[in-house]
Amino acid sequence: MPSSRNRRTRQVRHHFNVSLLATALTAALSLPATAFAQASEDSSAPSALTGASSIRERGEDIVAQHRLTAVNQMAIQVSHLMQQPSSQRYLLNRHFSAASTFPLRLLGRLAQNPWRAAPFMPVPDRDLACYYGIPPYREPMEYDVHTTPVNIAADTVTGSMDQEVVYEGNVELTQGDKLLRADKATYDGKLGQFVSTGSLVYQGPEYTITTQDPIVSNLKTKKTTLQSAAVQMNGSVARANTQNMEIDNANESAQIEELSFSTCPANSEFWHITADDVDVVKGDAYGSATNATVWIKDIPVFYLPYVTFPISNQRKSGLLYPSISFDSDNGFDYAQPIYFNLAPNYDYTLTPRYMSKRGINFNNEFRYMPLENSEGKLTFDYLPYDNNWDLANGSHDRWMIDWEHSSSFFNDDLTVDLDFQRVRPGDYDYLSDIGSEDATITDDHLVQSLRTAYNRPSYDMSIEVRTFQSLIPDEASIIKPFSMLPQLTASYYDTFGAALITVDSEITQFVSPDEFGYDNFEASRLHLEPGLSYQLYNSRGTSLTAGGKLFLTHYEQDNLSLLPEYYSQSLGFDNLDSSVDRALYLLEARGKTTLERKVLDLRHTQTLEPEIAYRFIPYKDQNDIGLYDTTDRQTDYYSNFSYRHFTGYDRIADVNEITFGLTSRLLDPHDRELMRFAISQTYSFVPSRVTLNPNDDTSRYPRSPLSLSIDANPAEGWTMHGGLSYTNETNSIAAWNVMTEYVSAEGFKGQISYRFADEGNRTLENAPIDLEQLGLQLELPLPGNFSFISAIYHDFEQNDDIDKKFALRYEECCWAITFLVEDYNKTDWEDLDRVKERRVGIQFEFKGLGAVNVTGSKEPASTDTVLLDHFNPTNLNN
Repeated sequence: MPSSRNRRTRQVRHHFNVSLLATALTAALSLPATAFAQASEDSSAPSALTGASSIRERGEDIVAQHRLTAVNQMAIQVSHLMQQPSSQRYLLNRHFSAASTFPLRLLGRLAQNPWRAAPFMPVPDRDLACYYGIPPYREPMEYDVHTTPVNIAADTVTGSMDQEVVYEGNVELTQGDKLLRADKATYDGKLGQFVSTGSLVYQGPEYTITTQDPIVSNLKTKKTTLQSAAVQMNGSVARANTQNMEIDNANESAQIEELSFSTCPANSEFWHITADDVDVVKGDAYGSATNATVWIKDIPVFYLPYVTFPISNQRKSGLLYPSISFDSDNGFDYAQPIYFNLAPNYDYTLTPRYMSKRGINFNNEFRYMPLENSEGKLTFDYLPYDNNWDLANGSHDRWMIDWEHSSSFFNDDLTVDLDFQRVRPGDYDYLSDIGSEDATITDDHLVQSLRTAYNRPSYDMSIEVRTFQSLIPDEASIIKPFSMLPQLTASYYDTFGAALITVDSEITQFVSPDEFGYDNFEASRLHLEPGLSYQLYNSRGTSLTAGGKLFLTHYEQDNLSLLPEYYSQSLGFDNLDSSVDRALYLLEARGKTTLERKVLDLRHTQTLEPEIAYRFIPYKDQNDIGLYDTTDRQTDYYSNFSYRHFTGYDRIADVNEITFGLTSRLLDPHDRELMRFAISQTYSFVPSRVTLNPNDDTSRYPRSPLSLSIDANPAEGWTMHGGLSYTNETNSIAAWNVMTEYVSAEGFKGQISYRFADEGNRTLENAPIDLEQLGLQLELPLPGNFSFISAIYHDFEQNDDIDKKFALRYEECCWAITFLVEDYNKTDWEDLDRVKERRVGIQFEFKGLGAVNVTGSKEPASTDTVLLDHFNPTNLNN
């Protein structure tokens, strides 16, 4: 049995072949008529042409042949190009961006393929081939059924209007946007009733009904009755069969008897629901049914005497689909969400979660939308008694609060954002034990932030309050991030001719965390950074810019003794001056040019883009300034062209350097990048003397690490990425990474990645070690609608598999089942140890309705794991 993806590909290609033929015909018809004149003449007919005329005709014939050959070659090239999956996806996108695609857009418009998915229970893109032939959804028309006329068309009409009229042959009855097709229809003038027979199709904008039994439509009561009818919701996976059905067009309602409902295609029904009586009223959010039974094949598995079901996207209180799993730490894990639709603009979900090795956890989620552009979510997790965990005082209860809010005003110019997470103090393992989908973690700290910003075209300003909660014990992390209470920023930027003027400013009050070794240390920083750049030249792909900046900074700092001894003993701070003024300036110039040439088949373009930049900042000793939000920057192509050697304002490196860079791109005929190679390096005339910490060694070597990067798309679905940082001083590689990934139209995906960074990782005891990890990801379609999914990440430095995931999935058009096994490392911060955990689960999915998920796994059938999500670093402009 061919896969859904294959069937869909053949369907798409069939449509493209029609477009190809139309493209070729358009090009052929655009040739001069004389090019085909000679070929259409009868060669045996007498001729009265002069010699000169004969020569001209033979020349036109040769031209015609050349043009026909050109058309044929173009058709072959277009056919090859259109068969590519990327071209198919591109043309199926209704948001075309390139003007060069206008002929194809025009042909697509002429093809008249207005298929549209329904807003409710739509056909998923990946399953379009399963539901081939379903009519498209259309927006219903607003009209009065009592005054809108009924139009009738047929091949023959006999009888009289006051008695009986018989319509035969291709009968069509239309009113507004509804249509009834029949082989024969009889109209009774006295009763105002139509009786339609034959192969009947009753089609509205939202549904299509077919039956072989007569359809009776009463024009006076506006009611239509049907027997043994098949109902298909247009553009939707939902369909039904019914023995008796009455449609009341006046009240826009329907009553159904002996219903069978399913989201499976008619030819492969795996599950369905039967009910005795069903009532549906348009405009209501829900319908109702009695004696409902869920069947898998011919086996009844669930019964409800009365049930309501959604017929729109409106919410309703009730049970949601549960999630189930088993893992070595929590044991059997079952979560059952209970949804409460409290009001149109707020709701509440309570999720009791039973963990056999821990107890019962209660997840409370409250969502609200008080204003049109204001929304938020407040989540509170509470575990009254954890059998597997306790604090030193013997307490076993655990909790976490998570509050996210965003508001915007004045056309989104003014925004307010809140992001607050907190766990019980001392509960370092909460996220690894219980988990949270929405937690914002920065360097093993939970973020607690409130920010207001105002943005205009030429200026912006913001105020933010940010604090942190550490998820690492004090003995494992000595350096703690400082809170910002608050931070105010303002920026101005505008152009005046070829000049760009910028002004950045910041005022920040830093407060030390209230944890081990810190004694209410506070500091404030005022920074002002005006800048001016001028574009000296910009023409024919070449640009030259020069400019400068001023760095004016003032600090007020508490005494060094209020910080842990680590600052003085290990980092080397002898003293933090209570008041520090720092004034520096930057002078810089930058030039770039772009050279192009045609390569390969002369339709591809290769660029060569040399770039050079010079920067100068004088030296100033800054060891009397603490480190509040500043650290080293990683070296890559782009950082080599930046004057910032550090993130943050606490350190501004002295520079007297020049940077050389070279970028080369390969572009396809549509100017989409197929490959990009970049290399850069900085040469310092005077090596920088500013270091992050006073005890850090100063490098006297004049050259920065050599940075290389490459991104490529060598074939359809195949992407590659590589990056390297090479230190000439030690003739060693400081960091490098490679990745290659292939994704096919048939559903195969494979990725191999490797990364290395010298001392890029740390042990649980906070000691630096190398980072050397290998990643393998695979999604492999198997015969019989099976697929195998796996993701493995191995750490060579620690000789450990940090995460291994294996899944087997069976998928039909309307249902799927996934078996999952995953082994991963969990950090036990209490004992400073890594613990192996195993998670086992089964996801059962009823497409169009929902799924019984695996607790703690966002997507079991993907290569996303507990520790790492799938990521492709390839960055090409295509």
